[in-house]
Amino acid sequence: MKNQTKEKEKFYKLMKETMVRLVPGDMEVGFERITKQNRKGLHACTVVRKGCAASPTFYFEDLYDAYRSGIPVEEIAESLFRFARENSLKSLPGNIDMEDYECVRKNLGLTVIGEERNRDYLKDIIHEKIEDLALLPVIFTNDECGLGNIKIKKEFLTYWGVTEKELIREAKINAPDLMPLTFRQLGERVGAATEEREELFVISNTYFAGGAAVVFYPHVLEAVGMALGKDLFLLPSSINEMIMVTDTGQDPRELYEIVREVNRTQVPGSELLTDAVYHYDRKADSFCRVQPA
Repeated sequence: MKNQTKEKEKFYKLMKETMVRLVPGDMEVGFERITKQNRKGLHACTVVRKGCAASPTFYFEDLYDAYRSGIPVEEIAESLFRFARENSLKSLPGNIDMEDYECVRKNLGLTVIGEERNRDYLKDIIHEKIEDLALLPVIFTNDECGLGNIKIKKEFLTYWGVTEKELIREAKINAPDLMPLTFRQLGERVGAATEEREELFVISNTYFAGGAAVVFYPHVLEAVGMALGKDLFLLPSSINEMIMVTDTGQDPRELYEIVREVNRTQVPGSELLTDAVYHYDRKADSFCRVQPA
């Protein structure tokens, strides 16, 4: 393990030196250690093409396997410069004008990530803590570059003249129209603890991108609970969707073990939400984590 760590650090240093040595005249490179969603202490390299509004950032951790397979660092570096030349943007995705709050406001959506595993990352990001989750207002983009979202740093609040609560409220109001809800039944089965049949549903947005946040759209859980006539367990399938299970008296610990197993075998690390199990009580209109207790 120590030898592998030393080998990686050697590669990171070599990549940095090579990027500086080979950078084209119309580009600049910058390096920093950053924390991203679900990932800490990454060796980031941003390639800035002059005159562009947005430039790609690469992570040396993601390039290490290519180096181990025998590709020279010079070839890796050249491929990054080539990618930056072909993909640098003259304007932000979706033609978002970050200086115009009205433009930002109508593109506000929601996404959700695990709060505990992303605590450092969230220090400068606007979010609302709900149990062990972080609900983030995001600027949703959808254009020729594809789907995407821009997380919002706290520094923008003063510039736009709005408060954090106002921004989150705007996102909750706007998100259902911008990123509509989709809800479908997966099936049913006899509950482990009772003979009553439990129903399973998947809930997301129509893009299945950051769709686990739809459970925090206004009145969604209330409406689903009322329609089904039962309380609900919510299992985080990923950041993109949640599984709803009608409460028939199941042991939440068994559901927790299912979530843990799926997260470790089927969910990419970048899309992992949490291992937790949540419960929605119709009468109290309350959402809470029940496992781990």
